[in-house]
Amino acid sequence: MRWLLVLWLLALPVAALAQTPCDPCALPGGTYRAAAPPAWDGKSPLRLLLFLHGYRDKGADITGDPNIAGVAHRLGFLLVAPDGDAGSWGHVGSPHRARDDVAFLTAVLADAKARWPVDPNTVVAGGFSQGGSMVWDLACYAAPLFTAFIPYAGGFWEPLPDSCLSGPVNLRHTHGTHDSMVPMHGRGILHNQYHQGDILQGFTRWKAADQCAALPDQTGREGDLICSGWQSCASGRKLEMCLHGGDHAMIAPWLDASLRWAIAAGR
Repeated sequence: MRWLLVLWLLALPVAALAQTPCDPCALPGGTYRAAAPPAWDGKSPLRLLLFLHGYRDKGADITGDPNIAGVAHRLGFLLVAPDGDAGSWGHVGSPHRARDDVAFLTAVLADAKARWPVDPNTVVAGGFSQGGSMVWDLACYAAPLFTAFIPYAGGFWEPLPDSCLSGPVNLRHTHGTHDSMVPMHGRGILHNQYHQGDILQGFTRWKAADQCAALPDQTGREGDLICSGWQSCASGRKLEMCLHGGDHAMIAPWLDASLRWAIAAGR
């Protein structure tokens, strides 16, 4: 049923969707915010960044954050920030799955493309914390909709998928080795009813989907990040795992680096 809905949404003619910007934009099942770069001329194609907020936040927190919007706009991105259902996302293993968020976010993407001229060569999904976990699900179940994925501090929850069959991905993951909210090794929450997955174990799904070697091609320092990259995967896609020594966080320089990586990876 999910993919029937996805295919139906993608098949809608442009005329079936609204043609003017909105704030917020309302769709069946939810809303989203969007912000174009202030210097945009109103007609040139825009790169698109769909960015998913953390638990109990909302889309307006993303479009109103200069550390996110400022970086995105400087690089020519239309920033699209959906609202989670009751502040949460319905990824696999989530305590809150009242809404099919793969289908909802597919609808958000289709609606944004109908309202703004989007460059199809750079359509990126990013997210922080539980939003990052939802990005992992988008990459696993809706890979063809995006050219790259840049999650932060959130990965698969249990049960981890046996495999991701929607296609290979360009994905750069950033995480703190001392993250206490979403530990690298995972943890149980709500009296162990739900479990965040092990990040490195989950990352093996991406290496399998992209047909990458077990070990990275290169490892180097980018500021306060140590990044390991898989650049020679048989699929032609690229992976990167960037680690920092801090806790549960995302800062503007990391987003800038990830978006630049995503632009290059999608070419």
